[in-house]
Amino acid sequence: MSLTSKINGKTKRDKEFREILLSIEPNKEDYYTLSKKIPFSDEYSTLVQNVLPNPQHQSSLVGIAFDYLARFKIAQLLKRVDVLNGMVSLNGFKKLWRITPEFFNNKSMNEPYLSWMDEIRQFINDDSISTLYEIAVHLAKLEQIVRTGVKNEDINVDYLLFEPAPEEVINDLDNLIAVFEEKFMIPEIINKKSEVVFNPKFGVGSALVSGADADIFIDGTLYDFKTTKDQTLAKKDNLQLIGYFILNELAIETSSDLLDFQYEYMIIKRIAFYKARFGEIEYYDADKHLPYEDVKQKLKEIAEHFKEKQGSLNLMWKSDIDGAKEKLEQIRNWDV
Repeated sequence: MSLTSKINGKTKRDKEFREILLSIEPNKEDYYTLSKKIPFSDEYSTLVQNVLPNPQHQSSLVGIAFDYLARFKIAQLLKRVDVLNGMVSLNGFKKLWRITPEFFNNKSMNEPYLSWMDEIRQFINDDSISTLYEIAVHLAKLEQIVRTGVKNEDINVDYLLFEPAPEEVINDLDNLIAVFEEKFMIPEIINKKSEVVFNPKFGVGSALVSGADADIFIDGTLYDFKTTKDQTLAKKDNLQLIGYFILNELAIETSSDLLDFQYEYMIIKRIAFYKARFGEIEYYDADKHLPYEDVKQKLKEIAEHFKEKQGSLNLMWKSDIDGAKEKLEQIRNWDV
């Protein structure tokens, strides 16, 4: 279960949670673009065509690999090796440890992931490395086995760790990153003094939905990177982005150094999509369209929704679970 699966879920509880998000779903008309073009419209120009020969499989792989590469590029600008913290690919690698006995006896199985991390650190320190795209594809493969719930018996270690990426995937990523550097890595969006959170998670909020992590937070804006060839606004993406926003608000209300949940403090003023194939950014001013009183009502509804079934909250054994439950009960008792 995760935020995405709850949004797309068919159970009664999933639908109830989805209704909470639907009540604060951003209106398409309230988005605006950096380029001044009409959001989600035919005014966009396709700068990177999706010509992948196996789009059903490769498009997902490219999307995840692009997320890694974009964050690595930003980390290089900021000289921030902490971009490596909290990467979902590590969970995929740990999954191999759990299900593949040869990992415990074969040092060569460990070597790839450790060497990839070293090479990424080298890249962040301004040294060009020829394998960066290959590494990103391997990390994407490892992330896929976590997010898609691949059965243990279907996991192919050689494919995950050693098989080179298809040339067409590398070329697609190269083109996407060239546009990213031109359209996103600009002073209007980011500079060396920017406040940036890589791989942001949402503390108690993430635990309640059994997993929620976004792409990147920069100077008050939470960005979601998309490599889709469709410029329109998908409802599931719209709900996911506003879901991140409201879970962050819940994380703020339940945050405490004593609770020790995985959360880095963020004040999200805007949420945004970066459409990588078009080089377009679509912004929504959450602080303008969602006054705090409305947010408080939604937080109370979410706290009530998770009163009995609390996702993965009880599995957060390193954190103060009882303290989190007490704060959620306080929210349920708000007079709003």
